[in-house]
Amino acid sequence: MQLSWPGFETAKTPVVPPAPKGVVVLLHGLGANSWMMSLLAQRLKWQGYQVENWGYYSVWQSLGQLTPLFESKFKSLQSNLPDDMPLHIVAHSMGSIITRAALSNVELPSLKRVVMLSPPNRGSHVATMVGPYLRWLTPLVEELSDREDSFVNRLSRNVPTDLQVGVIAAEWDYVLREISTHIECEVDHIMLPSRHTGLVLRRRAAEQILHFLEHGRFHREPCELCAPLDCG
Repeated sequence: MQLSWPGFETAKTPVVPPAPKGVVVLLHGLGANSWMMSLLAQRLKWQGYQVENWGYYSVWQSLGQLTPLFESKFKSLQSNLPDDMPLHIVAHSMGSIITRAALSNVELPSLKRVVMLSPPNRGSHVATMVGPYLRWLTPLVEELSDREDSFVNRLSRNVPTDLQVGVIAAEWDYVLREISTHIECEVDHIMLPSRHTGLVLRRRAAEQILHFLEHGRFHREPCELCAPLDCG
């Protein structure tokens, strides 16, 4: 699958832009900021989406402090959306956990699809190792550990039944094991050649995100050895 990305040419005559396909909220991960998601934001805008690239202080606060903030932001966004405007979320790493925590307490009737990039849905083994040494700096690392009693593993895994969740894991992830990215409610899961943070920058990941937002599934090349499915 190959998408066409517009260039930077300036139109000679004014063009009325079409109505957006939907609103996409972007949430970055631990130790990052909204700038990290800016390239992905631009790629989504080029394909006709309105983008809300939300930044937050991602070190000093705990997940318990961050969750109410985003519950409030999601409620405000929902209240200002037209009834026919679909809402989607694309979250990287800890942003996926914030999304899950917020959705467990907030109803978003417009929300249709969520794409999680390198999400520590079952915790990170690296966070378990280094968390005790970084406790003086931030509680977030231990909250994202793969211990059974960590914040992420105590978090509800339930999502609205009509919500479609897709997960993209990084093949060369130095923070997470692939199995830790899975969540029971996912409708599709793929792995791309990338490192943990690199997913938000890679064009191939952006193409897969866009495909999921459009179709509710990731794109896969047809298999020549596979027989066609009998859907009758």
